[in-house]
Amino acid sequence: MLNFNATRCLVPFSSRGFKNFGHKRQPESTFTVLWHGFLTFTFIGMGIEWKRISKYLLGGDDGDETNSIISSPLE
Repeated sequence: MLNFNATRCLVPFSSRGFKNFGHKRQPESTFTVLWHGFLTFTFIGMGIEWKRISKYLLGGDDGDETNSIISSPLE
């Protein structure tokens, strides 16, 4: 009787050695990752009303503040 291996017939090129073939992520330098993180948090931080957040977190007094929300200089 013949010794028949089904996987050898279905995939004849599996033994050629196409190991790790394909597109891979290029490693980013640490400086680039840190710089992009700094820029992201800087632009997000510019749009946050920090006085309102600090008042909420620290429990500031609700005294005589007439201008509790800072208006935009473009208005």
